[in-house]
Amino acid sequence: MRPVCGLRSNRVHGSYLRFPADVPSGGRSIVLQLRVRRFACGNSGCTRRTFVEQIPGLTR
Repeated sequence: MRPVCGLRSNRVHGSYLRFPADVPSGGRSIVLQLRVRRFACGNSGCTRRTFVEQIPGLTR
């Protein structure tokens, strides 16, 4: 995973649940539950200390 500075990090800082909202599917509402990881940036000069992984096509 990469924060704003572009440095790669594998240091998992924690995780939490996300519930992305979208339009109903086939007229029925659906609930999508994702557990995403929060990472710690190892670059002391980075403007972000932690950042969240993104799921391509599902989260931004």
